[in-house]
Amino acid sequence: MKGRSLFIAAILCLMPIVPNGLKAQEYTQTPVTVSKEKVKSSDGKVYYSHVVQERQTLFSISRAYGVTVDDIYAANPEVKKNGLKKNDIILIPVVSDSGKNTASASTPQSSSSQTASSPSRNQQTASNQQEDSEEYFIHVVKWYEDINDIAAKYGIPAEYIIRYNGLKSNKVKSRTKLKIPRERRIIETTPVAEENPVVEENPSQEVSSDEGPVIETISEEQMEEQDGGGLFGGLFTRRTSVNAALIMPLGASGKPSANNFDFYSGVLMALRDLGNEGITTDLSVYDMVGGNIPVGADKMSDFDMVIGPVAPDDLKKALALSTKKTAVISPLDQRAVSLTGSNANFIQAPAPYDAQYEDIVKWIRSDRRSGDKVIVISEKGRVTEASTAIDSLVKRSGMDYTPFEYSIIEGRNILGSMRNVMTTEGTNRVLVNSEREAFVFDVVRNLNLILHNRIDVVLYSPARIRSFDTIDIEHLHNVNLHVSTSYFIDYEDARVRKFLSEYRALFGAEPTQFSFQGYDVAYFFTKGCLNGGGQWVDKLTGRNGERMLQSDFMLTKEGLFGGYVNEGIRRVIYDTDFKQKLIK
Repeated sequence: MKGRSLFIAAILCLMPIVPNGLKAQEYTQTPVTVSKEKVKSSDGKVYYSHVVQERQTLFSISRAYGVTVDDIYAANPEVKKNGLKKNDIILIPVVSDSGKNTASASTPQSSSSQTASSPSRNQQTASNQQEDSEEYFIHVVKWYEDINDIAAKYGIPAEYIIRYNGLKSNKVKSRTKLKIPRERRIIETTPVAEENPVVEENPSQEVSSDEGPVIETISEEQMEEQDGGGLFGGLFTRRTSVNAALIMPLGASGKPSANNFDFYSGVLMALRDLGNEGITTDLSVYDMVGGNIPVGADKMSDFDMVIGPVAPDDLKKALALSTKKTAVISPLDQRAVSLTGSNANFIQAPAPYDAQYEDIVKWIRSDRRSGDKVIVISEKGRVTEASTAIDSLVKRSGMDYTPFEYSIIEGRNILGSMRNVMTTEGTNRVLVNSEREAFVFDVVRNLNLILHNRIDVVLYSPARIRSFDTIDIEHLHNVNLHVSTSYFIDYEDARVRKFLSEYRALFGAEPTQFSFQGYDVAYFFTKGCLNGGGQWVDKLTGRNGERMLQSDFMLTKEGLFGGYVNEGIRRVIYDTDFKQKLIK
């Protein structure tokens, strides 16, 4: 990222949350609970004793305890050698209220989750002491401070601090080291140019300040941002950077939301790759606490786009504070699609469930051949929003089909009746019109039994079937399952393999689906914003599917005054060779 900068200021507070819209898409990860058990080593150092749970990572554990991955490695050399395993008992250094690590006097710098030049907390403190002099002392800027706050704290006019440090304005980055003069007469006699430059710390991927966790990445210097006019203006302005915000419940001071942190980590990866392409991004990260949007309307209008919050009610609050100039992107919850009808600056990034249902019906129509039979199996006596939507789509499609209903209590007694409605001349293309696990399990079981009668069956289903643990994966391959889904990671894709390798090296952890989604959303919309200028979202509509790591983007506009919906769907086949193939 030569000559460019990537600036991420994370404002992290409290309150964990798990995004509701992804429960049906296998988006689960075990949260980290801070242990209350402390142990003392033979040399007197104090540690927490933490029992590793399934799907916890070094990254999520380190965040929960407020330490770095290197701190954990230093206390547990066997973890660095053998990796993290379920039910392992590992030692976590206890961090005092002052932010100092009571278990270690220094932090190793060799971990892949932190750059070699990144100073530890104690090293930062020592550095501050060394740089103090008789004429000035060093103040490290906290994430919540500006020049006026610092000036008031020390009883010095703000212009004195600006002049003494050679600043050009009152804007200052988090973790910048400012020289605070001990006597005012020093200010009056000190030149303002290069003799007293601002001293900045080396960039790091993850750092915790004395006053609270701050995550930031800084390259060389900030490019000047040219306003592209937002969503509906500046048609002929050439953008040089994107000003964006990420608003999510992170809960770094209490019980962190591991899923949201994984999403955030994916965002960081995307902005790093964009930086390597010469795209400058200024990203401000805000934690949501108590359902309150942590940024006012004036600041909101400064952003080209805002990613988040997660829940539909929180997204409504963000939209109420934004203007048409700022695009508000729903990053995770499919249910937020209801907001597109009346908000012109709203973007629904995850393809909604209706798009899955519509695609599965289209897929059956395109696959059907002469001699084939379409059978729609529904659960008798149970009507849901999903089943009603699928039933309506099948009827509107105009294709001939045979409806078949039964209740789960009929069990194996229904097998003969199900076999009787099938053809032996062609393929039976079966659509299971249910998302209830118990019923879908029974349908799959019966279809596997019918296969022994040399009846050709292909099962079509919405994506929720992929998250049903009770269904044997072999049975899905036996019935040649065809799934229309919003998310699918193709591990044969070279870009996916590259992301996996670099994510592991950078964070020392395995990426989750949240990590992939964070990357996809940040990369696609940031690049689209930069290249599109004014009305940039409109320029993203109508394309025939932009393929990212786990999602496709095909935006459509909802009416004249509505927002934008992603209808990019992936088609996945569970073939009889026990492979999952992405075909669209």
